[in-house]
Amino acid sequence: MRKGTYPGFLLNEKGQVMQFICMNKIRNLDKKICIKTHDGEYADKQKYRSRLTVTWRNCVNKRAVVIGINPSKANDSKSDRTLTVTARFLNMYGIDEFLMLNIYENYATNPKDMGKKRKTKFQRFHHELEEADIIFIAWGVSKNHYKTEKRRIEKILKPYQEKLYCAVNENGNMPVHPRRIRYNYAIARYIV
Repeated sequence: MRKGTYPGFLLNEKGQVMQFICMNKIRNLDKKICIKTHDGEYADKQKYRSRLTVTWRNCVNKRAVVIGINPSKANDSKSDRTLTVTARFLNMYGIDEFLMLNIYENYATNPKDMGKKRKTKFQRFHHELEEADIIFIAWGVSKNHYKTEKRRIEKILKPYQEKLYCAVNENGNMPVHPRRIRYNYAIARYIV
């Protein structure tokens, strides 16, 4: 956050104060957490991934569901940069585990390389969404990319409005994609 701001308030580029409903950090940044990926569901010789659980604490008290664009590299035997940054970031806010879901199931480091897109069937994950302490939107700030799919998922998420959150940067842009997250960013309510 910029100098002179405090949790829940940010100064935008014009110097205007913007208010957000934010979560409080309860832990310091820990870059040494041991991230374990497991319970992934894959299809077509691992060209697609519908879900992957990411855990870093032995005692899980708070769980999140994280929703991104598409899987990059992570699987049951390894994490990737996106999941590692997300775990470190959520850990500071008291989250101990998350289920990674994506708009699309296609593995691709760059979403432009997905080819024929396979949509995730979010209705399958009603129980996980219901049980999550927070649902963390992590599909990035671009308003135009995948707009139709984002709106479709927002309709599914509407009943969970009270637990929708995302990362917000120092200019108030949100939701921030994990590749762009800085550990001093805040977690703010995501309004559908």
